Amino acid sequence: MKEAYLVDYARSAFTRAHPRKPEVDDWADTRGDALLAKVIDALLERTGLDPQAVEDLSAGCALPVKEQWSFGGRYPLWLSQRLGPHGRACASRQIDQQCGSGLAALRSAAREIQAGAAEVAMAGGFENMTRVPMGPTLFKEGVLTTPGTLQNAPWLELGVALNMGLTAERLAESAGIARNEMDAFALESHQRAARADAEGYFEGERLALANSAGETIARDANIRPDTSAERLAGLDPVFLEGGRVTAGNSSPLTSGAAATLLMSAAAIERHAARPLARIVAFADVGVAPESMGAGAAAAAQQALAQAGLCPEQIDAWEINEAFAAVPLHAMRQLGLDPAKVNVWGGALALGHPLGATGIRLAGTLPRILAQHGGRYGCATACVGGGQGIAVILERL
Repeated sequence: MKEAYLVDYARSAFTRAHPRKPEVDDWADTRGDALLAKVIDALLERTGLDPQAVEDLSAGCALPVKEQWSFGGRYPLWLSQRLGPHGRACASRQIDQQCGSGLAALRSAAREIQAGAAEVAMAGGFENMTRVPMGPTLFKEGVLTTPGTLQNAPWLELGVALNMGLTAERLAESAGIARNEMDAFALESHQRAARADAEGYFEGERLALANSAGETIARDANIRPDTSAERLAGLDPVFLEGGRVTAGNSSPLTSGAAATLLMSAAAIERHAARPLARIVAFADVGVAPESMGAGAAAAAQQALAQAGLCPEQIDAWEINEAFAAVPLHAMRQLGLDPAKVNVWGGALALGHPLGATGIRLAGTLPRILAQHGGRYGCATACVGGGQGIAVILERL
């Protein structure tokens, strides 16, 4: 099997999404696939790569319905000013693995290279959660449905499995994670993200892009540097009366896009590229749907086993903060040092544009490793429906 390398990564600014108040979302007038195309163009421009060299494009999207249906990944490719005119023969696909869609797209691109089927590939992800809202609205509209036979399946608590907030409540209860722990973790996420932003650490990945109104969007909108423990403690539970999960310790609705460029060793030499990291291992696992948040730890454990590594050898962790309960559970399961987890903040502060998040997790990881002089990093995420997905990277 050939080696696959992550050569570059970029993302849009992540904005606050709101289906009923589109005016708060700077990307409200921009389709998700069009936003991904903008990121692809910017990435190709700064690398100087001939677009005709790109042989494969995988695009992740957790809700590939309505305008986020992309005709097998063709729309982002055709909307790209650089890739579209020159890469018409480029293979493409759109991947739905819910919150793991971005990592699944990265895995798909990496495996094309590892199998020798491609030398240069791109993986991206997008979600506009203002224009295409989350599941409950789509179920009411009849856009999403569930098989009748599953609605009464004795082994499946479908009402919990379909409500991510209830799965977070279930995970927090079973793991003994208290409300104040989750609030404290959320506060730390905002503080870390605010500090990283102020110190310029996101500038190497976050692009200044124009929306359809011609406005340049360059800042992440979800970071709250002025939040406090008292403010978080004052929020009511959202999903369960007397519960622990609040809007403050859950990731906000977010719009955004991200993309990566991957190459084989031969392509790196041919294009004189400087890779960020080598892809060491990918892992997918299934877990109980009603406790889907446990998937992040389970996938990380499997990826470590594949790589022959132990948690102590991982210098930086990116564990998706869909809910604060998820990284807290993973940290307990794996015995992790909190100082190595989400050191630039996570989705609680930056936001969670579902299909793009996995790309952000994996893309920011080698940049953190470079800052701290680390060797190995692991990015992992829980996945709606009861899964987990993880990747291990080695900084070069």
